[in-house]
Amino acid sequence: MDNIKKIILSDLVINDTVFLPKDDLQYPWEWIGNINHFFKDIKSSQSSFENVIINESNGPVFIAGSAKVEPFTVINGPVFIGKNCLVKSHSNISNAIINHDCKVKGEIHTSIFQPFSNKAHEGFIGHSFIGSWVNLGAGTTTSNLKNNYSDVSIRWNKSLVNTNSIFFGSIIGDHVKTAIGTNLNTGTIIEMGSNVVSQSFPKRHIPCFSFYYKEKISKINFDDFKETAKVAMKRRNIDFSSYEEKLLAVYKKD
Repeated sequence: MDNIKKIILSDLVINDTVFLPKDDLQYPWEWIGNINHFFKDIKSSQSSFENVIINESNGPVFIAGSAKVEPFTVINGPVFIGKNCLVKSHSNISNAIINHDCKVKGEIHTSIFQPFSNKAHEGFIGHSFIGSWVNLGAGTTTSNLKNNYSDVSIRWNKSLVNTNSIFFGSIIGDHVKTAIGTNLNTGTIIEMGSNVVSQSFPKRHIPCFSFYYKEKISKINFDDFKETAKVAMKRRNIDFSSYEEKLLAVYKKD
């Protein structure tokens, strides 16, 4: 199974619309490395927000009319914030795409959030791809630069792939959850359905539906995963049953 099918279950969403990957934009590190490509047809649009700094000197800032941005937030374009999003106070967002129905706080730089994901507390997310239905615990932080400034490589389809960039953070799949204080090394991949509980840097590759705790990986029972996912999705008035068969297929193949 191609790794992308272990990361996101449904279509890739960019700027609240389905994006069909192209030859030169097929993989998450290419999406992040060419994030400015996704802003070429975006025009500035935002409401007036109290005590919010919006800087468009480097690119447009689009904030959907139904999105909310709380005071003392700094937004440096290019940035897209989709419908029904909440950006909590004292956030710093730059060069990022936050698709619809996300809740974010803290520092987000050169990253893409798929719909229905939460980063509701402080922490740094840089040069990273975040799938749908992700919940990042308070303080979750991605390293996006190695101490020796060398290119970041990742494990993809059982091979080591060079991202051809010194900047790359993490790829976090659908329905992943991280505990408070989670720190992720450069080039970390957490495949869909996994839970990470770690006070130190976890392994750089965590397979689908894994529970990572105290440097050990165990398989999550699908019925347990399903019950948690149903609760999370019901909070957003989304029926889990339409996703269950696809998720189960990934679970069985992994």
